[in-house]
Amino acid sequence: MTTTLSTKGQFVLPASARRKLKLAPGARLGVEFRADGVLLRPQRRSARYELERHPVSGLPRMIASTRSARTRKVSAEAIARLNAELL
Repeated sequence: MTTTLSTKGQFVLPASARRKLKLAPGARLGVEFRADGVLLRPQRRSARYELERHPVSGLPRMIASTRSARTRKVSAEAIARLNAELL
């Protein structure tokens, strides 16, 4: 299987390889340099979290989410604010 590098340094991973690896558009690949070349490895999704309030207590909580389209990253500042609210 071969592919061509563009002037921008991009290449197309052939469709058969994408299907075999179950890669969707936007999938992340890890790059590892080896003596004999470069190894591309699919990266697992990291957990994403959403900030919301508990429906009964009203306390803030972070919920793990796999909905990438609606998910926002929680910053260190947001976590610090949550901790301050709880103290």
